[in-house]
Amino acid sequence: MPTMQQSIPDPNQERVQLSQALSNVSSDSEASDSDSESDADPSPISDSESDYDEPSEAISSTIIQEIDDGTYICLVCTCEIDRQSEIWSCQECYRVYDLDCIKDWAVRGSSTTGNREWRCPACNFEHSTLPNKFTCWCGRVKNPKPDSLVPFSCGNPCDAKYPNCVHSCSSVCHPGEHPQCGALGPVLKCHCGKHSQQLPCLATPYEHGWTCDSPCDVIVCPLGHTCSKGDCHSGFCGPCGQTVDASCYCGAHTISTKCSALVPKTCVNNDTSFLGATACDDIIVQYFDCKIHFEELRCQPLTKDHPHCQFSPDVVKSCYCGKSPAQSLDRTSCTDPMPECDRQCGKLLDCGCECLAKCHEGPCECFNILETKCSCGYCTFLTTCKAVQQGFVPKCHRKCTAMLNCRRHWHREKCCEFEQVALKRERETKKLARNRVRSNFDDQVFTMEPSHICTKTCNLMKSCGLHRCEALCHSGNCGVCLEASNEDLICNCGKTVVPAPVRCGTKLNCQECCVRPKECGHEQELHKCHDDEKSCPNCTTQVAKVCNCGSKVIPNVLCSVENVSCGKICKVKKECGHPCNRPCSKDCTDGKHASPESCQFVCRKIKNNCPHMCTAKCHSSSNKACDAKKCTESVTVNCMCGRISRNVPCGASLTEESKIGQLIGCDDSCALAKREEELRLAFNMGVKPPTSSYSADVIKVYRRQTTWCSKYESEIRDFLSNYQDYINAGIKPKKSLHLPPMTSPQRKFIHELAQAYKLYSESQDKEPLRSVFLCITEASVTPPLTLKQTVDMEDEIEKKKVFLENLQQSQIDQSYFNAILIRDVFFGVSKDDVESNVKKILESYPEIENPSIHWIKDSTFAFSCDNFKDMDKEKEDKLYILSKSFKNVLREKYIAFDCKMCMVDDGVTLVLKTDSKNVSKSLETTEPDVWQKNKYSVLEETAS
Repeated sequence: MPTMQQSIPDPNQERVQLSQALSNVSSDSEASDSDSESDADPSPISDSESDYDEPSEAISSTIIQEIDDGTYICLVCTCEIDRQSEIWSCQECYRVYDLDCIKDWAVRGSSTTGNREWRCPACNFEHSTLPNKFTCWCGRVKNPKPDSLVPFSCGNPCDAKYPNCVHSCSSVCHPGEHPQCGALGPVLKCHCGKHSQQLPCLATPYEHGWTCDSPCDVIVCPLGHTCSKGDCHSGFCGPCGQTVDASCYCGAHTISTKCSALVPKTCVNNDTSFLGATACDDIIVQYFDCKIHFEELRCQPLTKDHPHCQFSPDVVKSCYCGKSPAQSLDRTSCTDPMPECDRQCGKLLDCGCECLAKCHEGPCECFNILETKCSCGYCTFLTTCKAVQQGFVPKCHRKCTAMLNCRRHWHREKCCEFEQVALKRERETKKLARNRVRSNFDDQVFTMEPSHICTKTCNLMKSCGLHRCEALCHSGNCGVCLEASNEDLICNCGKTVVPAPVRCGTKLNCQECCVRPKECGHEQELHKCHDDEKSCPNCTTQVAKVCNCGSKVIPNVLCSVENVSCGKICKVKKECGHPCNRPCSKDCTDGKHASPESCQFVCRKIKNNCPHMCTAKCHSSSNKACDAKKCTESVTVNCMCGRISRNVPCGASLTEESKIGQLIGCDDSCALAKREEELRLAFNMGVKPPTSSYSADVIKVYRRQTTWCSKYESEIRDFLSNYQDYINAGIKPKKSLHLPPMTSPQRKFIHELAQAYKLYSESQDKEPLRSVFLCITEASVTPPLTLKQTVDMEDEIEKKKVFLENLQQSQIDQSYFNAILIRDVFFGVSKDDVESNVKKILESYPEIENPSIHWIKDSTFAFSCDNFKDMDKEKEDKLYILSKSFKNVLREKYIAFDCKMCMVDDGVTLVLKTDSKNVSKSLETTEPDVWQKNKYSVLEETAS
């Protein structure tokens, strides 16, 4: 069942309406007697005047009737409420609920909010307390009896205080809203207090009171003027508003002014007294008692007695600044000159500065210099304090950087005082944008400073595309075009018409079919009628067309297709040297090939200042040199000794030379390596440097392909020779040489040959066009011998070597033995052990002179002496006998296993030959006994 929810009517509005209707009605007898003589008769209240809401008791009656019938529905449990139920009523909408249901509703609702509030199911009003008591409608009696006249009523007067009057509800405890107050209000006097009246409570004006028709005749000034407001009013009457004529203080003028502004004072003029009440704008002169000096004053009351002269000796006690006494001047009258000292005045001025002038007469002026910010606040200037006090603000030449409100133009005014305000607003706008908060620039215009409002005409094309915006320059889109045409708008087929006037931008929406004929003559495809800006669909009829280059006829091509290509690529070279590379073009057939300006190939030209190719996009049309940009190709640079090498960018450009051929400095490790190599050579421990400038691989290839190698060797030698000739002649030489494409073994030969000439070499391009280019470096040198001379020299040396080896071997075979070779020295035996045992053996041979033991190699020593330097057959026999003694003794003492004669060189460092004939048969046929072997010999036999 729907519930009726009504609010209490506003009593204030009703009172105003009733007071207006009853404003001419008097309630008391005295008022009626006085009003009977007036012309204003009371008039009846019309319907319009008494149009206020009547207090409605429908809610209360409906609730009581439905509860008595047992048909009132609880909105929470949807069950009926009768006299036996326990209820709770919402004081906002007066809806009645079962107490247990609404209590459960409130507990569950308050548990979901932080402030522990719950909402009424009917009016959604928020309550802060839980319903936990069953009371009567007025709430004064708990658990009311069900047999009362009104359900759940205590039977007592409601006595609820009305919010806007002095009365209480007199109805019996009831549900719903309170009935309207029907009592009479108190007796109220009018604003002036002359009359009084009593109205119904609803019509009584408690807050604003009421006004009678009598005028306010209160005297408001000493002149007897009455209140200027006239009618009865509330509050004070205010100052007198009458205008009167009064004499000024100096007596020269009579001025009309308000009575409340008069200030009467006794004045004197030419020894005549009079009453002045106001001041004029004249300046009056008042003489001092000396009758000589005077002062100028604004119009004011003067006295009969003249003031004492300010320049009198008894008044002036010091100079003007007050720092020096005036006693030294001996002034006797006021006409004597005033004293002045030589000190700075130093008086404190109104601006807060001190007077910088010398002690002086009259008012001080400030001449101090201050640092003052300009209008925009970016610059500081030195200005006088006097100018600052007068409102002067310096201006700088800095232009404002703020954007105008249109967001299209900049302010650019010099020294803008509102620049910081605009920049702050711009920062706030950007901050909002970062936080994804939209800002309306149109709203900012109302609070924006006038100097940042753009006054130019927008002049942008509107959405119609025909007219331009004539409004002030603004942000955002321009408004809708308001232009109109006086001609009818007719579609192409003529079946759809928009009568004039036609607003600009109006589009026709014709639903008929387009009837435009095609240029090709084929049948038109079905489509809607459209304006001239939109073209008809392309023709889809298939025809045979000749391709662009004219070499083929392509079948089944759409009629609307004009560019028909067979896919043939044009290979004609352009002016830049690259192929045209356009597919099937009519221009190529006519001889108009692609322009070099649109060439997309890589330049690939050899640069002038380095041997590398230009890797930039083809630039022949711009006349830009390939060397304009630094070369970034990687090159290898070495130190002077060739030990250190680094990969660096070539770096060649129009202003810089290539790093090819440059040498980097050797470091300490190079010097150390050179020193170690010299020591190795000094002690015959190192590898001797090669006698030839060419590597073995170069010589080997030259022997196999003499003609081909000689060709490129001659070309390289001529290249170096011409370079040196150009240097001697003072001509800039060519430092690089590009060789033709070669195979990989051939390129390897060129690289190794370049090392002999100390040239920089590098392979370029891809197979099969890969080639080698050479570049002269600071260390480049021409080998003294050619490859042919080197090969011939090696062949000659080889022949001599073989001859000498054969000759030397025959001489050695014919020579005598001159030393004893001690072999197979046992493990752990040192050279000292060998020498000590040999000395014992030589004690039996006193004729031996200067014997010595020399180390030859591991486990091998050689014995020599001066006796066996010049050998013959007899000395060789003695040497043989001595070797037998060495062998027997050294073997017995486990010093060495074998001793035999040998031939050594003069330095006893090389064994030239050994005695292989006179070897004992026991050594050749029998093995030594086990006791004669050392333990390591046994291990060797076991391992074998």
